[in-house]
Amino acid sequence: MAIIPNSTSRLQAAALLPAFCLSLAMAGATSPAFAAKADRNKPIKVQADKKVTKYQEGTSVYTGDVVIDQGSLHATGQRATLYLEDGQLVRAVLEGHPATFRERDEQGNLVEGKANEADYRTANGNVILTGDAWLKRTGDEIRSDRITYDLDTEVVEAGESDGGARVEMTLQPRNRDEKGD
Repeated sequence: MAIIPNSTSRLQAAALLPAFCLSLAMAGATSPAFAAKADRNKPIKVQADKKVTKYQEGTSVYTGDVVIDQGSLHATGQRATLYLEDGQLVRAVLEGHPATFRERDEQGNLVEGKANEADYRTANGNVILTGDAWLKRTGDEIRSDRITYDLDTEVVEAGESDGGARVEMTLQPRNRDEKGD
């Protein structure tokens, strides 16, 4: 089991997959579905068959049955690539057929997702899930070939601008009496 090398700031910045869970804010949460805040300060543990770090290029590539755990986050894929600039994570890509993740959000709800590729771009503040993308939270689901979530504006966009791929959304009914409304 390897831990992403060096600085605490890398570990905190490398909360790459918890950000994917924010994509589910569109599924009815009153606040964004952030990863549990307590999880973001926990160490990230990475397991893989192979790791190659190119310090001059600022990349670390993990390949072969990659497993990433941080608190309640559990993610899997065949390849994970971390891009660093000046010791800070600027991009993280998890690939697989599919790449998967699950964790508990701040409200304790189980959040699950999968896609062929999950691309977290810290500078742009967005997450892009591509290739048979699927997200689920409290029974609500969204499917599309591409799902983009802007972390700053909390805007979710699914599908392609040319309308070539359909978006499927399933929302579970909410019992108003159970929520105290």
